Amino acid sequence: MAVLPTEFSVLTAYLRDWLAAVPSPGLSISVTDRRKTLYSASLGYGDAAARQPVRADTTFQIGSIGKSMTALALMQLVQMGRLDLDAPLSTHLPWFAMPSRYGPIALKHMLSHTAGLPAGTDFAPAARYEGYALREAEAAWEPGSRFHYSNTGYKLLGWLLEDVTGLPYGEAIRRRVLEPLGMAATDPVITHSSRRQVATGYVPLHDDRPYRRGDTLVPGGWSEYAVGDGSQVSTAEDMARYARLWLNEGRSGIHAIVSPASFARMTTPVTDMRRGGQSQHDYGYGFGVICHHADGHRFIGHGGGTVGFRSIMLTDQTDGLGVVILCNGVGVDTYPPARYAVQVAAALRDGGPTPEPPTAPDPTRIAKADRYAGEYLDSASGRRLSIRTSGHGLRVDAGTYGCQLEHIAGNAFCAPHDAFDPFPLRFRSADTADDGPVSEVHHGPEVYVRADSEPLETAVPHPPGWSAFPGQYRSHAPYLKTFRVILRRGRLYLAWPHGGEETLVPQNPGDDRSGWFKIGPAGEPSAERLRFDTVVGNRALRIRWTGGGDFYRVG
Repeated sequence: MAVLPTEFSVLTAYLRDWLAAVPSPGLSISVTDRRKTLYSASLGYGDAAARQPVRADTTFQIGSIGKSMTALALMQLVQMGRLDLDAPLSTHLPWFAMPSRYGPIALKHMLSHTAGLPAGTDFAPAARYEGYALREAEAAWEPGSRFHYSNTGYKLLGWLLEDVTGLPYGEAIRRRVLEPLGMAATDPVITHSSRRQVATGYVPLHDDRPYRRGDTLVPGGWSEYAVGDGSQVSTAEDMARYARLWLNEGRSGIHAIVSPASFARMTTPVTDMRRGGQSQHDYGYGFGVICHHADGHRFIGHGGGTVGFRSIMLTDQTDGLGVVILCNGVGVDTYPPARYAVQVAAALRDGGPTPEPPTAPDPTRIAKADRYAGEYLDSASGRRLSIRTSGHGLRVDAGTYGCQLEHIAGNAFCAPHDAFDPFPLRFRSADTADDGPVSEVHHGPEVYVRADSEPLETAVPHPPGWSAFPGQYRSHAPYLKTFRVILRRGRLYLAWPHGGEETLVPQNPGDDRSGWFKIGPAGEPSAERLRFDTVVGNRALRIRWTGGGDFYRVG
């Protein structure tokens, strides 16, 4: 257990400010070099209601960081000749079948999220069924050609690990990864017995609208979990041991967890995560890890998120430094504090000046706020919105009510007033660079056009049957709980609670009632599809998601 060095006091002070500004009651952090932990801190509360502080031995769910553990164990089997990266997955899992117009899906495609599988909805308590349900989906593209993050894919890899080793997933990870690294405080799967040491994970009370700064947080749900897409609980100190494996290129002491060739293969990006196509090695996915370059440094790592938890492991391969941050909250961007932590460690080691800390998150501070200011009119209803600069941000007024806007992401903003629930305000610009003057504001199905602008799009006639689709839908899945479907200007959109929005493109234009819709921009491939069904009284009562998962109308 590392002593908290006074030299890291600037980092501790920054982390306290950062924690106070994000929806997480507590955090645990460890910074390491290639040999040892340099700094550890536990801040805030593991149980906010009981005022129990986070301790060094408090464990957190690490989420998708666990995908890299699955990948490590499988690469060991590849080295032994028990698995073939290039062989069709059905060679190893004969029951696996997925309709496809393209070539076979191989192990390497699953490891790199390039198989064209849907992301997955965690709809089934028995997760193995999710893999079987892929026979109801269809591969979206030629395997290896595009990136699309798929939890379902890594669940399949966990089952593959079980089938080849003859061990339960957790036991295989314990023997092949945790024990060789001395990670005694880490549980390879989430069980009821492991809950005793785990921090309470927190989520916003309102799960169907964008998070407002200061919203009430409540304990998230708990369920046992033992599959390959991220099912571990650990401490920051134990995860520092894991980070050292990556800093030492697959080695732990004198032991090689994977060979140099396997490590190189795992950390070579296959696809560019931001553009979906072949990687230019600036921000890409390898096998179980994200690899990118920034400011002349090469980074390897992964983030994680489960119900009530967020995490990050980030290793600076250039400087030989790594950091792990574990939080018991959601909607938390852990990358800025992780980058700052390794920068501080490098400055202390090299005797350089202490870097300036990133600005603590403040959603009311809005860059280029004046580009959004103006008077906007919804010609269909006659309602008006007045957007004006206010301090370092923006204020919206609509008749007798108004509020300060809070930035969500991109050009989406939360208006924290009940009159604006449940939708954000989404600004659109005619400028393709999306940084010129704004022309429109979208608020759910409503379109407000700026007084000195022309509409960016014209309304189009929509099939009569589409009027049955708008509404709110829910499931009992732990992660993807709810969303809304809206009809705007004759087009259908899927509106996420966090403020995001995606186009629904009909795949059978002549079938206006029960056809499949692609989720994503027209003209681009997508692994995600949904279908409306059970229309009663001109209202669809259910949505079926590709690859499994049903959502039911609640509003």
